[in-house]
Amino acid sequence: MIYKVYLIDGDSSISLLELTFKELKKIQDDILTGFFNAINKTIDLVHEAMTKGRRVNEMNRVLGSEDSTIFIYYHPISRVLFCSISDADDNTEKIKEVIHKIANRFWKKHKSDLKVYRSTTEKSRFNTLKADIENLTIGGHVAEEFPKLLVVKNVLEKVLSMGMISDIDFQVAIQCTCKNSPLKISRILNKKRSEIIDVLKKLEQLDIIKIK
Repeated sequence: MIYKVYLIDGDSSISLLELTFKELKKIQDDILTGFFNAINKTIDLVHEAMTKGRRVNEMNRVLGSEDSTIFIYYHPISRVLFCSISDADDNTEKIKEVIHKIANRFWKKHKSDLKVYRSTTEKSRFNTLKADIENLTIGGHVAEEFPKLLVVKNVLEKVLSMGMISDIDFQVAIQCTCKNSPLKISRILNKKRSEIIDVLKKLEQLDIIKIK
């Protein structure tokens, strides 16, 4: 799930808004250190480009580790970074999609408030965006994926014997218990995550599993 969402001013590096869905555990310090290092590097790149007179376009950064995924999106019109820290299991494309939606919602609702902030440092008006973030991220759960097996094991075995699925397809399907993410399945079977995702897509097309 998504643990935290941050809005950070790209001009000053000051946090405009922070929303926590779930507290990080014992790895919190390492994750946050990596997160803020990535933020600072992104802001440095933006400022360097602006100093050289270059146009700064949208910028996406994804930093993955065994325990977490950090996503950073620079919204050039507002000059704000929209960022999230989530489980490594979460679907990165879904995170990217929802963070972009949050950025667009922020610009639509708070364009004038941003101007006020940059002249007065008043940022309390941004708090109204928290409800939007909660809705758009479904309380932080929007990028979670837990495949569910739709057929019983003996039917799955018949499908395997008919040659409709391969042995690896069968092994992946058995792990679709609604509790295992694609990443967890890849670790259980010692396979690449990308390979597991391809298998899951095939199984879903065959109506053998459903990805929540």
